[in-house]
Amino acid sequence: MPKREDEYRLHSRDRKGTPLCPFCGHPEVYPIKSKRFFFFTRTVAWSCANENCIMYRKQFPSPSYGPGRR
Repeated sequence: MPKREDEYRLHSRDRKGTPLCPFCGHPEVYPIKSKRFFFFTRTVAWSCANENCIMYRKQFPSPSYGPGRR
């Protein structure tokens, strides 16, 4: 039987869906630029893989994750 704290953390986590292009909603986006900070690396630019999108092979700061919880 899980502890009550574990149950709380399980339901309170911010569940994100799949990353989506914020311009066309296509699910195939990929990171193209990353920046190294002190101990970790962070993605700072993304691009869309949809050829019909205006952001195809261009940079945008972060993808959309659609609606929150399911």
